[in-house]
Amino acid sequence: MSSSNGGGRAGARTMGIHLGARFARRMLAASVLLACAQGVMAQSLTGGLYGHESAGDGVIVRVSSRATGFTKDVAPDANGRYALAGLNPGDYQVSLVRGSETLSQQDVTVNPNRSAAVPDLGGTAAAATAAPAGTEDLGGVRVSATAMATDVTPIDVSTPELSTSYNYRLIDALPVDRSPESIARLDSSVRFDQHNTGFVSIGGASPAENRYYYNEFDVTNDKTSLGSTELPAEAISDTQLITSGAGASWTNATGGILSSTIKQGTNDFKAGYSVYFTPPTSRLLNPRSHNSLNAIGDYYGYASANTHDGLAQQYLWASGALVKDELFFFALLGNEPASKADAYSQTQKQVSSVRDKNYLLNLTWNISNDQSLNVLAHRDYSQSFNNYYHLTRNYDPQSVGGFFGWSQTRTDSRFLIGNYHWQIDDDLSLRLMGGYLGSIVYSPSSGEQNTEFPYVTSYDSATQVQTNIGRNTAAYVYSPSDYWRRGWKGDLTWQLGDHKLVFGGEYYKHSLASTTDSVPAGWYTYYDQPNVTLQNGSISPADGRYVSQYVDIEGGSFETINKGAYVEDYWQAANRVLIYGALRWDNYIYKDGVGHQFMRLPITSPRLGVSWDVDGDSSLKVGGSLGKYTIPLPSSFSFGVAEPRSTYTNYYTYTGVDPNTQAPLGLTQIGNSYIQNQGVPTPAQIAATDVKAPYQYEAQLYAQKQLTPAWSGLVQLGWVDLRRIVEDTCYGGGVQAYAQAQGYAGYQQDNHTCWLINPGEAFTLKRDYDGDGQLEALRIPGGALDLPKPRHKYYNLKLALTHASTPAEPYFLNLSYTYAREYGNTNGLIDEERRSAGWIGQTQAFNYPALEYGGNGDLAGDIRHSLTATGTYDFANGLSLGGVFSAHTGAPTSCLGTVPDKDDPAFNAPQSSHYCDGVVRKQGDDRRLPFFWQLDLSATYRWKIDQDNDLSLQLRMTNVTNRQGTIDINQVYDTGTLNDDNSAIRSVNYHAATWQLPRTTSMVLRYTFQ
Repeated sequence: MSSSNGGGRAGARTMGIHLGARFARRMLAASVLLACAQGVMAQSLTGGLYGHESAGDGVIVRVSSRATGFTKDVAPDANGRYALAGLNPGDYQVSLVRGSETLSQQDVTVNPNRSAAVPDLGGTAAAATAAPAGTEDLGGVRVSATAMATDVTPIDVSTPELSTSYNYRLIDALPVDRSPESIARLDSSVRFDQHNTGFVSIGGASPAENRYYYNEFDVTNDKTSLGSTELPAEAISDTQLITSGAGASWTNATGGILSSTIKQGTNDFKAGYSVYFTPPTSRLLNPRSHNSLNAIGDYYGYASANTHDGLAQQYLWASGALVKDELFFFALLGNEPASKADAYSQTQKQVSSVRDKNYLLNLTWNISNDQSLNVLAHRDYSQSFNNYYHLTRNYDPQSVGGFFGWSQTRTDSRFLIGNYHWQIDDDLSLRLMGGYLGSIVYSPSSGEQNTEFPYVTSYDSATQVQTNIGRNTAAYVYSPSDYWRRGWKGDLTWQLGDHKLVFGGEYYKHSLASTTDSVPAGWYTYYDQPNVTLQNGSISPADGRYVSQYVDIEGGSFETINKGAYVEDYWQAANRVLIYGALRWDNYIYKDGVGHQFMRLPITSPRLGVSWDVDGDSSLKVGGSLGKYTIPLPSSFSFGVAEPRSTYTNYYTYTGVDPNTQAPLGLTQIGNSYIQNQGVPTPAQIAATDVKAPYQYEAQLYAQKQLTPAWSGLVQLGWVDLRRIVEDTCYGGGVQAYAQAQGYAGYQQDNHTCWLINPGEAFTLKRDYDGDGQLEALRIPGGALDLPKPRHKYYNLKLALTHASTPAEPYFLNLSYTYAREYGNTNGLIDEERRSAGWIGQTQAFNYPALEYGGNGDLAGDIRHSLTATGTYDFANGLSLGGVFSAHTGAPTSCLGTVPDKDDPAFNAPQSSHYCDGVVRKQGDDRRLPFFWQLDLSATYRWKIDQDNDLSLQLRMTNVTNRQGTIDINQVYDTGTLNDDNSAIRSVNYHAATWQLPRTTSMVLRYTFQ
């Protein structure tokens, strides 16, 4: 973690003298006017520094790097102020020079996205030689400008943005890996969505609304919007977290920003080896999970027999110079040898094997003192293979029978990112970035060899368990999935007096191609339910014996395009006040499976911010921001709403069963086919013609205070108000009624075909209203569908207290507490209430009016109190201890059931309404999950073998106490079917629990040669 301001503060902490820190801050105060404007950074691979000198005329400031050979002279202005941007991350020496004489020198650490403050360089050559490198003698008090590695939230008055920056050295001392998701969970305001997606929720948004970056390139997983395309965590140097109030130069996000940079080389050759080893399942180190039972004593979750072998991830890396002082490299080879795991279900044993290998190369070329180029390349090959075996007795690991089938997933991923920076002159700088990433996923299975056989299951109404009884292991045949994204970004920065103007633009294009078909013979399911209402409206036979056949044919190639442009103004309005104003324009373009554009969503987002250096010495900052934020919808959104797709369900009585394939014989169809989708949708069928981009308003206000040389505090208030979403609805009956009232008396529209709208807003829908074969446009008021406007409000108060590690007090501690409220009728892009992790913009929540009855209440993320404590302690003998304690109050749950009226179109969305036994229950009003807490610990021992060799061994343990708390309960009240009297059949799994993950132990060995 790095500090962009307060280099003098860091030195005072090093010496443990508060007076020196205050003196250094006062010497910095005069530099605020220009330095804040020139030092601001946003989404940059490079960093900068600024300061003020008081040695008089005829001096220059020389910035150099022993590690890279970089040297550049900067002339202070008439007031002694200077700044330098576009510096590659690393340690720099800042010297005050008059003629051939060096008057004084400071060591300054420059970090990505930040500008480091340099204490006053005024002094003498004697002072420079008497003090160790990186310190300054100020009236007998030495002040270092080197940033503290544990200063996670520095007081940076150069920007209204509030961010946290984590360096890999601190993360390596904790029981946490370097992945952005794991790092984000160290902040109490970040919620870990362990019951649904396994990703983090930031700023009250759903986990699908964050944006992820590597070296400035947006790597957010556009297939799902969940997480990102990943680079090896071992290669990550720094990760920056912004929970709210991001500036306009970042790609729009209604959630958080997680930005990582990759390690770079220097003139000093280094090499190393790291291995991360997880021992096999054992009672002490890696115990098994607990089983969970339902209301009738059957297994809801069966995990107590699952085991895994030892798992190792190993990396070999090297860094250095290919051409001294000019061309540097960081290279990494990663390998995960095959490891085996056994998992058991009711009737099967699954034996899985996973392996991975990857390569990474990061090149940095210092073309000149004013130009640099960074190129990052990565390739990854991963593979998982599964064998399936029958169990002759349910849930009995000792009854493994014959081989059943196999499946496989092979993924080939590739990355290429380039970054160029040119400091044209003292007032102009240019940044360019371009990149490409892609992955091809192959998913063959033994089912593809038996496509002449149907996939067959049997449903037991007494236990409500569905079991595979046929010869196929999979219901679908998958084609290779090919996903890629390429994009570029550029901006020009112009220093114009007290204004720093930034003009920028970006372009990203994504493609997702995939085909998914059910096996040609379809998916048969046997039932034993008499006199229940089927989806096609028919009643099942009195003896309960019937079978369903489900057929699904879907897929295609889909493209989305995200364009953006922005202008920013950082205005130093007064000596201590910086005002930020910005305007961002985005345009999201979506194409269907045959290449036709079906939706275009332009939107403009204004931003305002302020940073007030209250005391003029960077010891107390009051900041705030207000802005409008939107988010692009992922490629999977187009895949879901615009793909060529045909799906239908048939119901039959039968006279026999084929003993070879288990397929039903002697079929007689019950009623008509229940058709959900049919053929290739046209743009008019996919969406209303005037759908608008989603957006929300965000505001934050915060204060940061340097309490002592080592302690700092933060108070942060946040507010979010969601105003518009894009969702699908299927309520054709509402359109039909309105069209008939407008004079189209013969118009009919079904309640199965869905299209996109902005719920609660008027829309224009093209249909053949007068039956002449031509499409007419009809403007339909939002109230015609009886759907509410989206509502999602989030408030939070965060308190944080941080102690930076010093030689005198060698411990780091961060205490973070958050109070939050989250309520409304939608979580955002995904439906967390119904535990739906996919189908962005296609949740069931707004399909029919009855699904929203009772739908306004506490949302799934309404966790009122959260506490996270993170700390390390370094002993003089090389031992280091680390720990993370997290705790929070329980989240709300809902009661979800089936609409009891068979004539209501919402009956076609079973188990998705707030009806339970015919009574509407309010969202989030079922029960609260219990209090959650977990303790993770680590112990690291480091050996300095000799001058060139270092070795460390670390033991990590998560959930040290092996606590088995409840992290979720099943919210589905009924089975989705109704008796002939419209009463619901209660689900035996209602309120069944999901448990906290058990203790996990791993070991890390690191060796470094230099």
